[in-house]
This record gives sequence, structure tokens and C-alpha cells, in this order.
Amino acid sequence: MKRKGWFIPILVFFVCTWLLIVYQKSTSEPYLAQTSNLAQLPWDKESAEIEKVVFSAHSSVITAKRTQNDWFLIEPLEVMADPTYVYNVISRFVSPGLIHTVASEVEDPTAFGIYEYSPSISLYDLNNMEYKLIAGNAADETTYYAYSPLTKCIYTIKKEIFDYVSTDLSLWRTKDYLGFSTDHTSKIALSKKGVLHTILPSGDKETYTSSTLSMAQITNIISFLSSSKVLNFIMDNAPSHIVSSYGFNTPDFIITLYQSSGNTQSFSFKLSEDGLAYYVLEQSNNNIYKVPFFHISI
Repeated sequence: MKRKGWFIPILVFFVCTWLLIVYQKSTSEPYLAQTSNLAQLPWDKESAEIEKVVFSAHSSVITAKRTQNDWFLIEPLEVMADPTYVYNVISRFVSPGLIHTVASEVEDPTAFGIYEYSPSISLYDLNNMEYKLIAGNAADETTYYAYSPLTKCIYTIKKEIFDYVSTDLSLWRTKDYLGFSTDHTSKIALSKKGVLHTILPSGDKETYTSSTLSMAQITNIISFLSSSKVLNFIMDNAPSHIVSSYGFNTPDFIITLYQSSGNTQSFSFKLSEDGLAYYVLEQSNNNIYKVPFFHISI
């Protein structure tokens, strides 16, 4: 009779254990079901790992590629890129803010408005691995559908992420047209009213000297070279008659920058009709820019 007394506690123990297992399973299943529609992250990269960016929309394709620490546009034209804008584009997509996974194992994403001409962004890492997202129709007021060929999944993504990226080349191009740097400039030549002024760095490369200019004038010119930015990109590879129409046959002054590497760049400046800006001709390629007015005190 005493042995039979152990039967009930043992039975209660097994029943309680079984109920606990069932309870844990029942409570975990709803949690998994609630999170199963969250986005499966197709990639998670660091910005420093990205070497190339390709953005396409409709018939436009823009390609930016990094060479060492500098970004260059290589399509549709070859110029320096604006590193800030390129970084802002990359930062939105290295760990994309996907919201939900809508469908998986999708072979034909056209039902979500995703076609060959749809806006797409491709990031390429150090190993030339491509990470691509293609934007589709609006899923609601704040999101688009997006397709990843890598995972074959349809996601929702915040509209603001794709809407930031533009096919406007002026946003992708560097505004620092002179590329002036005190560390890499070995000589500055400024020609104005038929007089040539030469400015040379001192031994510490922090200050400059000139036999024809005062220290205040030198400081004024260095300030201009360091701060001048493009307001508008007027024309690339302008033909000679366009160059003449802007008055560059008789420029107000010419600046030539000599780099330590041996490269030389010359820029002609012509005051705009309203006197509020300069038109600038980059002589090596006949690119014409418009930049803010800055008084050169010579």
C-alpha cells in the first residue's frame, strides 16, 4: 500500500511536465507567427566595404566608383563625385530599412510593379559582390514594394529611402571644382590684367609667399580657392562658340594650380552680367560652371 502512495505524486509530476511543455509551445507559436512577416535582411554591410554604386531609373544610369579615398562618376560622364552625397546614398542601403517580407521565392516580381526599367540600386563590395534592390509600386502611403534578386523576396521599404536617390547629375557631382589642397599644391599662378602673380608654399606648407603680393592678398586668394563651390553646372565639353559667348576669350583672371604630382589645372573666370557670380571655364575639358562672386583683392 505504501508503494501505491508514490504513484499519485509521480503521475502529477509527469502531467505537470507535459502541461508545461504544451504551454510553452502554445505561447511560442503566436510569437513566431507575429514576427514571421518581418523583413529578412538581404545583407548587412558597412559603408567602408562598398566600392561601387549603380543607380538606374527608366533610361538613366549613374555609376560611382571609389578609387582609394576618392569617389568618381564613371557613367554617364567621368568626373569627380560628391563624396557626401554618395555616402548618404550608400548609408541608406548598406543596412536597408526594410519593414516586412511580403513574399518569398518570387521568380516574377512584376505583380508588385517591378520591371527592368524600375528604379534600382546596386552596391558592390570589396569582392565585387552585388547587393541589389529594385523599387516597385507603392504598398501604401509611406512604403514601396522592393525586390531583392539575391534573396528572391519582396519587401516593403520606406519611400524616403528610394526617394532620396536622384538621377540629377548635379547632386552626384563634386561642387569642389578646383580640388584645391594646401597639402598637394606646389604652386599657384594668377594672371589678371596682363600681370602674372606666382604664389609658392613655404617650407611648412601652411603659409604662402609671393614677390608681387602682400600677405593679405595671398590670404584672400587662398580663402577663395578653399571656399569656392559650384552653384550651377552650365555645360560639359562646351564647343568653342559657347566658350566665346560667355566671354572667356577675355577672362577677368586666370588661375592655374600646379600639383605636387605634376598635374596642372587652369581655370578662366568671367564676371556674370549681374555681377553676383563668376562663370568659370575649366580649360582642360571646356566644362563651364557658375560660382558665387568673391572679391579678389589685386
